[in-house]
Amino acid sequence: MMMRSRWLHFLFIVLPYSAAAQITINVDASNVTGSITPLWGDHYEMHLLTGAGGNPSVVGPHLQFINDPGFDAEMALLKPRFIRVSTARFDDPGSADHYSTDTTVLKNLWTEFYHGPNSMNGANNLGNYDFSYVDSLIDVVHAMGAEPFLDMASMPFTLASVDTPAYYPCIYWNPPCHLLGWDNGIRQAPPTDPLVYSRVFYQLVKHLYVTRNVKWFEVWNEPDQFPGLTPFWDGTAAQLHAMMAALADEIGDDPALSPHVKLGCCSFAMQSFLNLFPVQFLSIARDSSTRMDFISVHPYSTDAFGGYDSTKASIAQGWKNTFFPNSDLINAEWGVLNPAFGAAGWNSLDYGLDRIRGIIEMNDRGFVMAHAASMTDNDTTAATCCLGMFYSKPTFAPKPAAFAYMAMNRMLNATDRIACAINAPHLALGGRTTNGDTVYVVLPAPDPGPDTGTVELNISGLPWTEGHVDRYELTMTSYDNDEVLTLVGSGAITSGSYTGSVEYTSDQGNGRLMLWEFIRDNVDGLAERERAPIRVVPNPARNVLRLVADGSRTITDWRILTLQGSSTGLFGDSAERIDVGELAAGTYLIEASCADGNVMRAVWMKQ
Repeated sequence: MMMRSRWLHFLFIVLPYSAAAQITINVDASNVTGSITPLWGDHYEMHLLTGAGGNPSVVGPHLQFINDPGFDAEMALLKPRFIRVSTARFDDPGSADHYSTDTTVLKNLWTEFYHGPNSMNGANNLGNYDFSYVDSLIDVVHAMGAEPFLDMASMPFTLASVDTPAYYPCIYWNPPCHLLGWDNGIRQAPPTDPLVYSRVFYQLVKHLYVTRNVKWFEVWNEPDQFPGLTPFWDGTAAQLHAMMAALADEIGDDPALSPHVKLGCCSFAMQSFLNLFPVQFLSIARDSSTRMDFISVHPYSTDAFGGYDSTKASIAQGWKNTFFPNSDLINAEWGVLNPAFGAAGWNSLDYGLDRIRGIIEMNDRGFVMAHAASMTDNDTTAATCCLGMFYSKPTFAPKPAAFAYMAMNRMLNATDRIACAINAPHLALGGRTTNGDTVYVVLPAPDPGPDTGTVELNISGLPWTEGHVDRYELTMTSYDNDEVLTLVGSGAITSGSYTGSVEYTSDQGNGRLMLWEFIRDNVDGLAERERAPIRVVPNPARNVLRLVADGSRTITDWRILTLQGSSTGLFGDSAERIDVGELAAGTYLIEASCADGNVMRAVWMKQ
């Protein structure tokens, strides 16, 4: 990420997407148009091991938010798919050592994985390597249930063509400006010898694949910033290609490694004059037949599309088609960086809804990853900080945008994309499970302002005749109630089609996420259990759940049991806001007594 230099050119206030919405959605569930890539599972986080804090020269080293008691539970709900991490690069260094003027300190930072000389003999000696930092980093990503996407954009000290640190002037202020302080002229310098560089990084790639099954490796980050503002790469496009090509050759010469890993470049910022830098790099790479498994870009935007610029994405598509048509296209960073957006913007549900719109558009363009910048607030001292999806102060906790991503996990198993037409400028996503038993429609509905929004949904071609539909919503109010999705309506399906309309209003100045779930009746699995006489909402549940009885039944009391029928000690007489926060994660029964004398049970999961 490039917080410092981007702020210099942000001149416009980002306004939320807002309209008096009159929305019509037409879905053909029988028309599978492709696959859904769950891009809401992709995140960018440079500080998993360095933690969050303030200026380390003033407040000391950062604290690790991964040690927060709530971190694991939140990750279980977020279900991250890919997390972009770095071998040794930070937006916000965790200690002042990372911007030290003492070269001995810089050579011995815990992030430094190579300590040998700048020679092939040194690169071949495995005793010169210390992979403990990057190993620990990958282990954390795996513990979160995600796959790492590793950015290799920090030059090891002994390989760099520069050996004297030169920081931006503010580093020497009292107190210094610490952001991006690792950019010291050494870390962003080209290697003295691309062949030694390639052997060293081949050893890194091989080690991580063999020991931790890491498969995605990205060469460099934002080498194409504005002229005169190049904190991430001080070389030319030709120099960048030389080291990339040498590494590609090293990997290609290892038949036990080459087929199993992906190597690509370069998280282009798309800020050089007329994009000459990336075009030159890609031209050289194509003409040299250099391996390019993926092209990564940063299509940041200041508009309200969740910080995603579809015009830049279109340009990146053109590069892929022109230079490497068989490569994957990856959005390695996106989000609203403009500080004028502020806490009101970053902490709003509208920001999450805009991100879902961006994800739908990126699915249209064939992106295989979309790493949201960033997962966590990096600063615990600034009053209006930051762009993370999770607060890092006073405890690790989700913002509304994180709830929007969590809500999308409801349709995680709906991998088939179905035809879904909607009136512009709105976007919706339709999907179904591969067996057709469950169909989903998701709409990030904009804030209608002082008016009333209207949504009409028409769905045809359901793969079955009889079933039911449940409609869920995520609003700021449900966020306040700690409910990712709230069941707001249900109905029967008897003819293999559905038509329904919804009116909605602004909720705390935000729009809402609407999700329709169409489930075939009399099928095995969770869908059948959820159509039992009582249902647990949400299911899985984290802290609070409620019971919904079908028909005219009224629940009088309830108790929670283990699957073996033993009491957990939780019982009550209100079916609303049942607090289950103290229960251990697992699968439980809930038994409810009704006013008509019936006793019913439902299976549910605690996360």
